Amino acid sequence: MRASLTTVLTLFLATGCARPPGPLSAEHAAALGDSARAFLTDFSRLSSTAEWDSLSQLYSARADFRFLESGEVRYASATAIRDALRAVPAGTRIRTEYSDVSVQPIAPGLAGVSALFATQFVDSAGAGFGFSGAMSLTLQHEPAGWRIISGHSSAPVPRGR
Repeated sequence: MRASLTTVLTLFLATGCARPPGPLSAEHAAALGDSARAFLTDFSRLSSTAEWDSLSQLYSARADFRFLESGEVRYASATAIRDALRAVPAGTRIRTEYSDVSVQPIAPGLAGVSALFATQFVDSAGAGFGFSGAMSLTLQHEPAGWRIISGHSSAPVPRGR
């Protein structure tokens, strides 16, 4: 028992005293930013061409995944997002344009992204609706590439003066 306790305590202290990763070099941070921006381009392309299966794979299967929308947890898992994408009516395209994109390199393989967006849902007859707002994403580079591990989007709310 004492040996087990000593082992656990040693591992705990070693982990607690480990140095956090050093800051990213300017080159690494720039490359990470370019890669995260390319992810947004791919995300937009897949939704505008209604490639829902491919788009749904851009969300991480992590157990702690969450996506919030306008003050509520909208999707508590990537599976919930995949189910929502499967329910998009046939012939519907989702076109999103991003502006004021900012990428915050956090660590190797981890980035925060924020942007303003304008989204249009367009059906096969050309009808649809649109909305705009702000979003933030946390991206993690997993073996298959960048994946969204958490996100948030919201539309502007009128405020009293």
